[in-house]
Amino acid sequence: MESTFIRVKGIIKKGDKYLLIKRWVDDRIPDPFVWEFIDAEVKHGEAPDDTMRRAIRELLSVEGTIDRIVYTWSNMLGDTHCVGIAYLCSIKEEDEDNIVLPEDYGEWIWVSRDEFSYYIENQYVLKDLEGKEL
Repeated sequence: MESTFIRVKGIIKKGDKYLLIKRWVDDRIPDPFVWEFIDAEVKHGEAPDDTMRRAIRELLSVEGTIDRIVYTWSNMLGDTHCVGIAYLCSIKEEDEDNIVLPEDYGEWIWVSRDEFSYYIENQYVLKDLEGKEL
């Protein structure tokens, strides 16, 4: 059966730093957390921009602003087609102290672009970011 879903990714920027969150993936492995950008699946009938703002609100407990689309992607996961939109976003500096992550997220940090490969293990994300202006 063919199916398609849409994901959004929020690359939150502050000055020359970018917000990464540490998400729990599996407690059966030595390091059960992975660093990533904010992301979410678009719900049926929901606009991708609304999904991005919802994801920031749900994952960080603060409001976010979409600045622009950075890139799109498409890949196959078995016979399921995943289409994605990566946004450059921001949050108000005064809201940073109000960030509260859901239970399945460990922590959050600001990193420079040069540090992406140190934290982000997903090589597809790193490849997608090559040559993109953030």
